[in-house]
Amino acid sequence: MKKIVKPIELEIPWLPKSIDAITLWPFIFYRKGLADNMPLRSHEYYHWYHAVKFGVVPWYLTYIFLKVLFFKKPIREHPFEKPAYEEQAKVDQLIKSHKKTSDYLEQKYFV
Repeated sequence: MKKIVKPIELEIPWLPKSIDAITLWPFIFYRKGLADNMPLRSHEYYHWYHAVKFGVVPWYLTYIFLKVLFFKKPIREHPFEKPAYEEQAKVDQLIKSHKKTSDYLEQKYFV
């Protein structure tokens, strides 16, 4: 994996209640108090990495197109969300097994 630029991460109080975080290049916005939630960060880093890797505009256009196709299905079934949730679960398991997650995220996405 090649090194990529890190996102600008901000906590904001005005995200809709159904959204804990959202990646809108070049930012990742977190609901206030959730920026240190490592599983959530891993989910958003997954999106960030893939948006940069595949091209920000094509990635977002594809995401929105798929969102329309998967409109009535749970968000976890969206093809771009499913692997992000799997990554989030992986980091959650690392935490439960008392492993350090910050190094894992840093090495996976930014080294």
